[in-house]
Amino acid sequence: MTREAYEQQIIEIENDVADMSKLCIESICNSVKSFLAMDKELAKKIRKSDDIIDIKEMEIEEKCVVLIATQAPVSSDLRRILSALKIISKLEKIGDNSSKIAKIVLKSKSNRCEDVEVLEVMKLYLKDMLTDAIIAYTEKDEELAREVYRRNKKIGKLFKELYRTMISYIIEDPTNTTCATEVIFVGKYLEQTGDIIESICDRVVYMITGERIKEEKMDYKHFE
Repeated sequence: MTREAYEQQIIEIENDVADMSKLCIESICNSVKSFLAMDKELAKKIRKSDDIIDIKEMEIEEKCVVLIATQAPVSSDLRRILSALKIISKLEKIGDNSSKIAKIVLKSKSNRCEDVEVLEVMKLYLKDMLTDAIIAYTEKDEELAREVYRRNKKIGKLFKELYRTMISYIIEDPTNTTCATEVIFVGKYLEQTGDIIESICDRVVYMITGERIKEEKMDYKHFE
């Protein structure tokens, strides 16, 4: 295989990863939409779409395995292929989180809770974070990957705000417990999704530089 054909196969894999991320972005947005509206039909579609995300992961994984087995890539090329494998695994987990939110909708018997607009805000942040994380991945943009990594702090703050609000509702009126607990679970799945996107950015930086953001943070703490 010529170098040009080999490079094209790697680019094809990276484009497939970008396509998989779009499915995950749609799943994130729809999961929050279905919860806020208690739309059970949309929730059913999200559950089915998770199977599509899983299939996409397996297809990309197969391409990566074949390329490693037939071309024995080294150095930066190997990092690119292994990073694709890591990222699709993380994207699959994002799909799982969206599916778990949809499952809450399908099982819920409660009405829509008040003051849950923060879920909409978290959704928009996550949508932009994942979009930019994959741009950083496909365009090999280290600075953008680091910037998106830092954005996850906002997701953590939003979840803490949501958690405090829901606990106060439960204290004020115990009949709010079921609804508020569901909101907390949805918020937690969104917070976890932010952590997954953060991890994707860490992997992107490793792919580009061979270094990890997490290791840099650990080294910094060690010398404090």
